[in-house]
Amino acid sequence: MTPGITGNTQAYLIPGDPVRNVRLPRMFNAVFERFEIDAVLVPMQVPRRDFAVFFAAAFLARNVRGMLIAPPHKPLAIDLLDGCGLIGRVAGSINIVRRTEEDRLEGDLFDGEGLIGALDHYAIPFRGKRVLILGAGVSASAVGVALVEGGGMGGAAHIAFYDSSAGKAAGVAAKLDAFFDADVVAVDSNAPEGYDLVVNATPLGLDPNDPLPVDVSRMERHAALFDILLRGQPTPVVRAARARGLHAQAGFEMLIQQMPHYLRYFGHEAVAQSLAADSDFLRERIYPEAMHAEIRQPLRYLRPSGT
Repeated sequence: MTPGITGNTQAYLIPGDPVRNVRLPRMFNAVFERFEIDAVLVPMQVPRRDFAVFFAAAFLARNVRGMLIAPPHKPLAIDLLDGCGLIGRVAGSINIVRRTEEDRLEGDLFDGEGLIGALDHYAIPFRGKRVLILGAGVSASAVGVALVEGGGMGGAAHIAFYDSSAGKAAGVAAKLDAFFDADVVAVDSNAPEGYDLVVNATPLGLDPNDPLPVDVSRMERHAALFDILLRGQPTPVVRAARARGLHAQAGFEMLIQQMPHYLRYFGHEAVAQSLAADSDFLRERIYPEAMHAEIRQPLRYLRPSGT
């Protein structure tokens, strides 16, 4: 194990505003320690107006090897790169940046891969299914792209976007339609009837007084719900869906499932493979204590009889 930070330590930064609740530093630094990588990930409180200057200045330091990008900077970073992956370009947003050996700054977006991994982890079917995505922001776009592609194993049969802001859902649907040959539409209602999976990609649920993003009593009896939020989990909509006996899961697993992609992107292939095989030590660090039973029993929410 590396004895603390030295002059040889590689630095990774995670700029955001705010950053007090970010979980990735404790996850990455646990990985660096466990696999004896001489590196550290440090959160950086950076206001939106200063992000471009910070980004350029930070990479003047030769030992800054990359960044994880936290809100609200994900859409801002894409225009500061030398190159960007397809998912990032389609979504118009990135969450990771690396410095290459040729000194280029490349970025991509792994939110969608995190969602696909989480759905597969919880055995929530989506391939060949009908999916309703609530929200049409950056995260919703990434979710839509990932569900279209399905992790290279076939995607959803039909994807509908709903957003309360007029035109946003139509814009996202049109963008995905332009890049992929898929059945992607915008709808003017969050009614969940007829959908096999509902994904909450709105901020509703961060405040306990928020209305539910969807009426779970109207969801199909076989349908599942996935809420990508991290704070306040299980959120009211997750609790309501579970109370009805539906399979409903929180967004923590998206972070877990992104970790192998992050490490691979930063050049640590062997570590990525190890994390893909076993990441329970990370789940124990970021799952709330009340949810630790889900780490090894992710399918314990079964539909009670008579509902």
